[in-house]
Amino acid sequence: MANYSYTKFSDGETTDNNVYTNYIKDTYGIEVKAIWDVPFEQYEQKVNLMIASGEMPDFLAVSPSQFKQLYDAGSIADLTDIYEKYASDQTREIMDLAGAEVLESAKMKGRLMSIPWTGVAKEGVSILWIRKDWFEKFNLSAPQSMADVLKIAETFATQDPDGNGKPDTFGLGLYKELSENAMVGFLNGFHAYRDIWIKDADGKLVSGDIQPEMKTALAELQALYKNGWIDKEFGVKDIQKLEESIASGKVGMFFGNMGSAAAPLQQLTPENEWLPFAVPSVDSEPAKLQIPLNIFNYYWVVNKNAKHPEAIFPIIQTWLDMFYYNTSDELYTQYNYDSEQDIAHWMNAPIKIYKNKRAENHLAEIEVLNGGKDKTSLTPEQRNNLAGMEKYLAGDKKYWNVYYQDGPESSGKIAVEYLEKDMYQPTQFTGTPTPAMLQKKANLDKIRDQMILKVILGGSLDEFDKFVEQWKKLGGDEITAEVNEWFASTK
Repeated sequence: MANYSYTKFSDGETTDNNVYTNYIKDTYGIEVKAIWDVPFEQYEQKVNLMIASGEMPDFLAVSPSQFKQLYDAGSIADLTDIYEKYASDQTREIMDLAGAEVLESAKMKGRLMSIPWTGVAKEGVSILWIRKDWFEKFNLSAPQSMADVLKIAETFATQDPDGNGKPDTFGLGLYKELSENAMVGFLNGFHAYRDIWIKDADGKLVSGDIQPEMKTALAELQALYKNGWIDKEFGVKDIQKLEESIASGKVGMFFGNMGSAAAPLQQLTPENEWLPFAVPSVDSEPAKLQIPLNIFNYYWVVNKNAKHPEAIFPIIQTWLDMFYYNTSDELYTQYNYDSEQDIAHWMNAPIKIYKNKRAENHLAEIEVLNGGKDKTSLTPEQRNNLAGMEKYLAGDKKYWNVYYQDGPESSGKIAVEYLEKDMYQPTQFTGTPTPAMLQKKANLDKIRDQMILKVILGGSLDEFDKFVEQWKKLGGDEITAEVNEWFASTK
């Protein structure tokens, strides 16, 4: 097989001879050999050269376009029956948690032709973070709607939360990168979705960029800007500049992610705690948080000539057993991370799939915190989180970041809520880029983002309607037709 990464080894270890390859050989009798090894950033180019040469290992991680190329060439094995027979319950559970569209995206003409390298997109969605001292100063309640968010933004911008007598604070932290949570979380609260495909009332796929909900959200952002409740210079400021404003105590609320308490908030304001809240909705319909196709860049494919295509599943199981399900500190050091040597052994696992674990961690840790189970039932990572929570509860406030990421009222609890209520809006287009996309999408994206900034900074809302017309004429209608042609072919 081909190695897809680059790592640091213990003395005497290599890509082909390490704790993972040895375990797989000793446990399953499978000998893993890499035909080459390159740094991550060179991987896709190397795979392209390999495909062109006609040389292919038994197992290989490939991009979506490479997956289609190999399928069209008849080079990869049909895994439909193999998956049904050999995939473990844990593997199936991870595929289910990733989203039904993920496994569907690995199929061609109804047959499973790859195993998705599942990602953690569901853990990267937006969370609303609010400074605890400002929240308490104004005796605020948890925001139940986007109207509440706007009201809090007004309060923080106009009521001198830092008490210095100057109008120098902002209600909501934003910066120029429109693809990041700071902006996307706000849009999603208005059921607006940037850069993904959704279903319309007729069941056809449409671009979220041109839907009326986007115009509604932009109108509110324009009002925030006009009123001075967001930084007047946000359109030219990057994430570092926003972090400087947070560190200097000028921002009291922003849309981050589930891990924002640790980075950047605890690093920027170690003495100021921040509270997490689920993204509220503008109306009675719950907000849904947009996610791209939930894969980690690649699909695992199997050479059609591989003698044992089923071997992919014990290799995956080794990864799951050692990385996600292990409860031994000794095995954690041996197979995951050795802190004394600063070696990430987990990088050596030949085949990986990722799972959402924040909700699972929260539930397990809270059960132990409440006395329902013993600490030995936890993984080393969970025990470490629990220790941080216990230190916080004992008065060591520097562990507030752990408490608000894993504790009783944390982003972990919100992760559970998001999963249980299925508060996700995955893109409905999971195919490879269409011909018109390859030619025209980059330009359409550029004019979209120019329009967004122009409207927020005070341009007429008519700019949105002009953009929609322009988008359609410059290739949007063509792309939409291709997307729906693909969508029809999947049914």
